[in-house]
Amino acid sequence: MLTPEDASYITAATEGLAEPLYAALDHGYTAAHGHYDDTGMVGEGYSKGRTDLTRDHVRRRLEELHGERVDLGGWRPLSVASGRLHLAHGSMTLRLLHATPFDLIPAPGRNKARISYYRNRTVDLFGVEVSNLLAVWLSPGEAGGDISIRIVRPIGEWKPGRPPKFDLDFELPRHTETFTGAEWEFVPDEGGIALPFDFDDDLREEGEGSGA
Repeated sequence: MLTPEDASYITAATEGLAEPLYAALDHGYTAAHGHYDDTGMVGEGYSKGRTDLTRDHVRRRLEELHGERVDLGGWRPLSVASGRLHLAHGSMTLRLLHATPFDLIPAPGRNKARISYYRNRTVDLFGVEVSNLLAVWLSPGEAGGDISIRIVRPIGEWKPGRPPKFDLDFELPRHTETFTGAEWEFVPDEGGIALPFDFDDDLREEGEGSGA
């Protein structure tokens, strides 16, 4: 189980990534949905394509910024297979996923490499610096609003529709000021460590299944 100091280390590590990641997601979401809407590709059958194109735009934008030596808070995009976005901060890694229709945190599915990523290494042995994180983004929904990103440190495998296993869970603030102005309070328990950011549990949007 993470300690408050471990949780603080992870939040500090994600602070510098927040603004460029949100900006890239806002751009990618607008570009992808504009393309699908303009070409008449609407309806549930195109939901996964919209999500995949959004993520491709995000990946390309972050790669461009990294190539231009723009500060991403110490994070760098990794060279991975198409349709995926992985970032690294030293030995810490982060994978961008989209929330599924019924699970705010997508299950790992049957892929062995993904299951291993979700299990994470024991903090006592390797330290929190080698954590594998998930950045789960939620679309604005029909009512509009902003994209939100939820940072989760998974600690095991679960099936779709079942409660996720994690020891840290918080909504990534859009602005650095929210990090510096927050009064952090960590209360570890079996349900994980939750940080004091508001999170709308009613948000649901088009999903992409466990293969995200």
